[in-house]
Amino acid sequence: MKRNYDEKQAWVLMNMHLNGDPVDAETASKITAGDYVLNATIEEHMAITSMLEVLPLMRTMIGMEEELRPDSLKKFYRSLTGGREAVYRKTTPILFHLSYNPVLPLEIEPELVKTFSLREIEGKNLDAIDRAVYVHNSIIRIYPFESDNEIIARAAMEYMLMSAGLPLCPISLSEQEYNGALAEYLKKGREQVIGKNLRTNMLMLEDMEQENR
Repeated sequence: MKRNYDEKQAWVLMNMHLNGDPVDAETASKITAGDYVLNATIEEHMAITSMLEVLPLMRTMIGMEEELRPDSLKKFYRSLTGGREAVYRKTTPILFHLSYNPVLPLEIEPELVKTFSLREIEGKNLDAIDRAVYVHNSIIRIYPFESDNEIIARAAMEYMLMSAGLPLCPISLSEQEYNGALAEYLKKGREQVIGKNLRTNMLMLEDMEQENR
């Protein structure tokens, strides 16, 4: 029996759950299909709709073989916010859920340039999944925008995976596990939970693909 993999639903559920909204798969599927769900909030409809705008953008960029860079993050931001001007934050927030203060505003651009430097990435001798996680974690560490940084970091992660010829693969951690992994990275400069989870889910997607052949 074939098991269908819905990329849009996987993307939406991952982001909603990691953002602390336990929307169920049926509700996410209906909203993703353009339906209005009575038991879902207006905020959930708006959040899911904005998240979906990022996927075709990523596909277009991949089709153009665009390398991920700071301007790519601005494209993700504009897509998520309905075209709002993509400027870096001017203040330094306190991220209570991660017990962390991100880099100063003046450090944002040089830190992003360093993150996407081929020399920086290749010098770490990482495979495609580890590269994607490295970029994701670095964006969280930098926290470049006033809002939507977590989704932008996950979009960058998925973009790295898809650019390497891999499928969009969601993180299936709970919000608490995800934040714990990020807090560990921000405190010690390393974490293994997100990468391990991605590898497990990638194997599951490969098994599903083989079953469907």
